[in-house]
Amino acid sequence: MTKTYSYYIIFLLLSITVQSQVAVAQPGTTTEAEVNAQKIFIEANKEKILENYEMAVSLFKEVLKTNPRNHAAAYELARVYDVLDNDEKALSSIKIAVGLQPENMWYKLFLADVYDKAGKYDGAADIYKQMIEKHPDVEYHYFKHAFYLVKDNKEEEAIKTYNQIEKIFGINEEVTRRKHSLYLGNGDKKSAAKELQNLIASDPEKLKYHHLLADFYTSIGEKDQAKEVYNKILDLDPQDAKAKISLAGSQASQGNDLAYLTSLESVFLQKDESIDIKVKAFMPYILKVGESNDEAFKAKAIDLGRTLTEIHPDEAKAFSVYGDLQYQAGDSKGAMEAYEKTISLNKGVYSVWEQMLFILADDYNMIKMAEVSEKGMDIFPNNSKLYYFNGIANTELENHADASSALEQALMMSGKSTELKVDVLARLARSYAQQNKTEKASKKIEKALELKPDDFRVQEAKGYVLSKNKEFKAAKEWYEKSLKNGGQNNFEVVEHYGDLLYLMGDQKEAFEQWKKSKALGGKSDRLNKKLISKELVK
Repeated sequence: MTKTYSYYIIFLLLSITVQSQVAVAQPGTTTEAEVNAQKIFIEANKEKILENYEMAVSLFKEVLKTNPRNHAAAYELARVYDVLDNDEKALSSIKIAVGLQPENMWYKLFLADVYDKAGKYDGAADIYKQMIEKHPDVEYHYFKHAFYLVKDNKEEEAIKTYNQIEKIFGINEEVTRRKHSLYLGNGDKKSAAKELQNLIASDPEKLKYHHLLADFYTSIGEKDQAKEVYNKILDLDPQDAKAKISLAGSQASQGNDLAYLTSLESVFLQKDESIDIKVKAFMPYILKVGESNDEAFKAKAIDLGRTLTEIHPDEAKAFSVYGDLQYQAGDSKGAMEAYEKTISLNKGVYSVWEQMLFILADDYNMIKMAEVSEKGMDIFPNNSKLYYFNGIANTELENHADASSALEQALMMSGKSTELKVDVLARLARSYAQQNKTEKASKKIEKALELKPDDFRVQEAKGYVLSKNKEFKAAKEWYEKSLKNGGQNNFEVVEHYGDLLYLMGDQKEAFEQWKKSKALGGKSDRLNKKLISKELVK
């Protein structure tokens, strides 16, 4: 846009304001002073549009000096002061404009805005009270009046204004919600409930209003009243899922989880019912599947999860929930299948990727763990845990260069998580030691020791680095520290301690440590080969 064209637009925008300004002059001959004032007024507006606010202030004040009754100049000056956040001067100027032309609605509305910004809510409320008196058929003015009364801590007066709205315009959900909240905020639960009852009376067939009342009763612990409302909802709509679930919840509260899940079947089979309602009702029972000894309950929960996937085959969350159920029930294969289906429908749910990696780690499926973590890294390139899992997988697969690369990335992204940072540093130290990069390995392990010198993982890694340098005696001392600090319960630490003992010539004790590692959960092919051959193998 050229500069000439920009100025053309500016003067076009000023035309309406200029007309208003000209109207201030009395009919008849315009004096030279008035003509000059109009020119200055136009120039002031131009500077305002160009955001040269200080210059605009100076020019508007010059207009008012020539003609103190120029309401348009006082109004525009107030708007400039408002932009400059000078609330006191903005308020003073707009009051002048309103005083000169009290019937101008736009001046008064701006005065209300300035009062609001200055925290003078009583003043803003008074403006809208005047607007109501002048224009009693404009609903917006009543809402704004009540709004500022609330901000001025005059809740009772605000309720009276909302009552006016209902009397003139009829009962509606918005007004009811506001009155309900005000009563509730004042601790008047009876009146809060009455508002919702009145809303229902205004449209008895609208289920949403019944649900508002039922939810309110539930939130304040009035279970019998809530139950009564839910039964009324089912009279109106026998298939209402939320009412069915809420009524079924009373059985769960009595400890009968199986009966509760059984009562959900009809809801779960409804194809046109939102999956979110079903999942919300189901979520608290997923963890219970892993904790319960009730096989009938567990079977019913898994059956409902399967039903979710059948009724909602295109919903990722259906398969995610089903995967969680399978995992809690100990079926890692079934869980993986459900999670893979989840990701095929929605790749953006990180928690599912992480859950898959935990399963693969538990099953010691390092090949797939490397593949899944790498795919996850493409989708969540800034997530440190994916690089961490990838580093572990490649370490076990003896892809040491890939492992150290992924772990370095995880270290860089670890942020303030000292726990993750220490574990990554320890793993990096071992990775570099395996690549015979002694200096790098030493730097990483020393950094880890600075952060957590008593951590058994760090102490084990220190011993591992020393053993790779054939400093076996010093390495054993560090391994023994690690074992005393918790490493005796970690299959990796115990296996590596066995490796060290083998290198030191104690093959019998080495074999015993490998057996302990297996008992603690060690699943690697490498460990199995050691147990079969009773020899240290790669």
